[in-house]
Amino acid sequence: MTLQSYLRAIRDRWLLVVATTVFGVGIAVAVFLIRPVEYTAETSLYVSAQATGGTQEAFQAAQLSEQRVASYTELATSPRVTMETIRRLALPDRPEQLAQRLTATSALNSILINVSATDRSPSQASRIADTVGLVTSEAVYELERQGGPGSPAPVSVRLVQPAPLPDSPSTPGLPVTVMLGLVAGLLLGLGAAVARHSLDTSISSREVLRNSSGLPNLGEIPYDVKAAAGEFGPGGLQFSARAEAARQLRTNLQFVDVDKPRRVLLVTSAVPGEGKTTLVIDLALALSAAGHKVLAIDADLRRPRLADALGLEGSVGLTSVLAGRARLDGAVQTWQRSFDLLPSGPQPPNPSELLASRQMRQLLDEARARYDFVVVDSPPLLPVTDAAAIAPSTDGALIVSRFRTTKTWQVSRSVSALRAVAVEPLGTVLTMAPEAAGGEYGYSTPPTVIPSSTDPLRDVPTGQSPSPRPRGPVSAPAHRRASSPVDEDTEITRTWQN
Repeated sequence: MTLQSYLRAIRDRWLLVVATTVFGVGIAVAVFLIRPVEYTAETSLYVSAQATGGTQEAFQAAQLSEQRVASYTELATSPRVTMETIRRLALPDRPEQLAQRLTATSALNSILINVSATDRSPSQASRIADTVGLVTSEAVYELERQGGPGSPAPVSVRLVQPAPLPDSPSTPGLPVTVMLGLVAGLLLGLGAAVARHSLDTSISSREVLRNSSGLPNLGEIPYDVKAAAGEFGPGGLQFSARAEAARQLRTNLQFVDVDKPRRVLLVTSAVPGEGKTTLVIDLALALSAAGHKVLAIDADLRRPRLADALGLEGSVGLTSVLAGRARLDGAVQTWQRSFDLLPSGPQPPNPSELLASRQMRQLLDEARARYDFVVVDSPPLLPVTDAAAIAPSTDGALIVSRFRTTKTWQVSRSVSALRAVAVEPLGTVLTMAPEAAGGEYGYSTPPTVIPSSTDPLRDVPTGQSPSPRPRGPVSAPAHRRASSPVDEDTEITRTWQN
């Protein structure tokens, strides 16, 4: 990973870093409150060998002392010394418990042994250190003497000075403990963020989606609370970031293949719950806002949601037309004078066969002849084959992927599923992405609009509410014909939203 990858991992998962750091500080505070205050007293032992002759013997005695230091350091914390110390001071500890509170060290090439003892009482810590030093010197004398009682020992250990009474605790204070917890939590959080970033296979950006699919990304739809709650409406669609993203998707579709306009669009995804139904509604609204006649078809015959999301009746719909029980005109419903909807209808026992039938191709051809655009909502590609069955009858497919939910391998398999039926996807759409800075925007006064008759997907400037596609000849009143274009647009906006 590069430095940029590390920084991106920390930026994307900063909440994890913060939570881990706070957790580390909390643990440090808890440890400080639970752990008892302890004091450490230290004394020194001097190791010396007897020199009976001149300089040569003195040098040999010094070497002997240095050689004995390492052994005596271990002896100071041995059971022989700890048991005698416990007996003399009447301590409640066991030998191994006292050994854990003792430390015996010696510097390199030194004949001094530093013995430290830790206890909750400063005076008790001092007494333990002194007693351990005294017992150690007695044990050395008994081990080193070569004759009977009272005979001299070639090496002796003497107490340099009694252990001074400690005046401050040896355990870290609250600031030091908190700082240690902060550093430990921060390091743990950074490591966890980088590890999750390395192991994460979800779609986290447009670049990841483009690399995993090999297709152009045609849009990025931000997360919208109203859409998540099932609230849709042309009036609220004008100024939101979600509406602008839908308009951008509508504009991008005209550049997919300028020589072959795509009029029947299949919207599918890899797995359920990726926002394809919401995208169908937003795209239909954006296309109808540009003055196009749009039909949305709910071809998800297993879990239909379009009719319920828009508050329309879904008992008669696509399956009714395919079964010959209704005509297309009789099954289509108009939603808020924006676009037409063909619900799914009664649930059939064989959705895949029905969507791949000749009747379905004929229905799409009829819809293509009557409408400027047809947007088809289909089931996900990986669980069932319904979307792959209907895809060859459309002009192209859009693969919807949800931010931080869809996996890269799921996108790759979805693209392969469409290509297996000789359908090249038009591109991908990233849904429920974090909203970029800027939020909603608009103009205080709607600008004058001069529609272009040459652009098949003309856009509507931000801040202006488009007029619905007229179902027949419409003539404005005489007093309105003489008014300004801005007043006409404002009046149309009020009429459409009401």
